[in-house]
Amino acid sequence: MRILHTYILFRVVKPLLLVFASFVVIYVLVDLFDHAHTFIDNRVPLRIILLYYFYSTPLIFVLTAPVAVLLATLLSVGSMARSNEVMAMKGAGLSLRKILSPVLGLALMISLATMVMGETILPPATRHRIAIEDDYLKKKRSDPRIRVDVIYVRPDGSMLLTRRYNTRRQFMEDVTIEEFDDNLRPTMRIDAQSARWETDHWVLSSGRLRRFTPSGEETTPFETYVLSYAEPTPDDLVRRDLEPEERGYFDLRNYIAKLEATGNDPRTLKVALNLKIAFPFVTFIMTLMGAPLALGSRRSGFSLAFALALSTSFLYYGLIQVAQVLGRQGVLHPLLAAWSANILFVGVGLWIAARAQR
Repeated sequence: MRILHTYILFRVVKPLLLVFASFVVIYVLVDLFDHAHTFIDNRVPLRIILLYYFYSTPLIFVLTAPVAVLLATLLSVGSMARSNEVMAMKGAGLSLRKILSPVLGLALMISLATMVMGETILPPATRHRIAIEDDYLKKKRSDPRIRVDVIYVRPDGSMLLTRRYNTRRQFMEDVTIEEFDDNLRPTMRIDAQSARWETDHWVLSSGRLRRFTPSGEETTPFETYVLSYAEPTPDDLVRRDLEPEERGYFDLRNYIAKLEATGNDPRTLKVALNLKIAFPFVTFIMTLMGAPLALGSRRSGFSLAFALALSTSFLYYGLIQVAQVLGRQGVLHPLLAAWSANILFVGVGLWIAARAQR
């Protein structure tokens, strides 16, 4: 049995590597043609161009893994079905579950690897890629004079929010500063009408300081209040906020918790957070649907099964996009918005597998 499973895995891995390599080459060529004039106009060094596509590789892997594994499964399992190898395995007493278990196991491992990559490799790679775009492709377009709803998280976990920030005057309006304990419970909050940068520190005006202790809340109004730390500096406040793709799951979860503690409603970020767990399992679900379809290629033709499975994958991505929009608008709960397509297609995949066993 081990020899047979090794043989089946070899039949899947060989086209899988070829498909992955093809997707990377196609992505790079298409993107290179699209950005060629920008690279030339901005005189981007070859080393930077190579780094740009090197940092794009993790994103290509995460996005194309479901379709790549699906295509590899169709090519390998379909080939074995047409050459009567699957029929011989069934004749030897093997069930469909045992025949496909190596393929599904490989898909599950790739799903888990995608999840780990999204937590460890993808966030820093995305930050480096966006930094190259800002430095060499966009040439760091000048910052607007007014920024609204600025949020800054300090290294110690405290958070600063301002509804309006004038970058030229270095002046903030409607300022809130919060500090938290290890359990993300607020320990101190400052609310001020405005804040002005003076040499190396912020001076807050017309506000109140609230300290939260086990015995209750202590409130101290003030006309002026000088922060004991300089960060964030005016330069820090003009930097853009990190996108969800630039944060790992736990980093994004903590960021959302701090936003909620300050009264914000980060619904869009909650959808992105749940997708960090839900999306990697697309690879396994696509394989669950594609493998039984490939077994039917001997009866209905491989091209028909291939077209059906490929169109199903596009339908899957379309449903994910629709669910995301509904989640961001509050129509669906963020958890349901991220997992609804998975739940639906798992049911369809199990139904297809049950029919294939008959």
